[in-house]
Amino acid sequence: MNPYLLSALVVLALAATVQYYLGTKKNRVLASRISKGAEEALRPGSTNYVNIGGNIGHNFVYALSDPWTNAKGTMTLGPRHSLLYYPVSLLVVGGDRFFINLFTKRKLRGEGHVVEAGHLRRARIDGLAAMERREVEAGGRRFVLLWRGADLEKELRAVLEAMPSPARLRHFCAFAGNKTFFLHTRPDGGEVKADLEALLPRLQGFFADQGKD
Repeated sequence: MNPYLLSALVVLALAATVQYYLGTKKNRVLASRISKGAEEALRPGSTNYVNIGGNIGHNFVYALSDPWTNAKGTMTLGPRHSLLYYPVSLLVVGGDRFFINLFTKRKLRGEGHVVEAGHLRRARIDGLAAMERREVEAGGRRFVLLWRGADLEKELRAVLEAMPSPARLRHFCAFAGNKTFFLHTRPDGGEVKADLEALLPRLQGFFADQGKD
């Protein structure tokens, strides 16, 4: 075998080994920070985590107290342990992601969305063309506000303005059909606590028993 080729293969193997070790360690730290932050913000009565693909992330379920019943979500982390696939993942997926649904028994006033403009197609919102719409800017990014069933523009703006770093937000939704709130963020550095703590007080305005239309 060509000695240069052999040397290149050895270097690649060593690099892949180091990447696997460091990437695995980094993802464990991020997963721990995300789960700890979410628990500190929501204070669940019980938790259940299910690993999905080794170092890639977890599904989770939290039992919550009133006005919530439970929360279900997913954290997916970039494949930092893979030297060759990680750069591809960054281009295609764009990094770490955090999704959470908060369920309640209380009625919601209507349906509303705050969506990062570049993410609008991926959000796959049914009946989007028939919804009221405003485009706004926050944190140097463009967002689309959408609502129907009630005038939720003020509440949606309040959610966006409350975000500590709007650049992390991809999609927020209040959905009256199944009495749930949905949040999709990019948890840079594993940060989810600040976003959840900023969001929770603003959700009261979406409940139908707040004396609004």
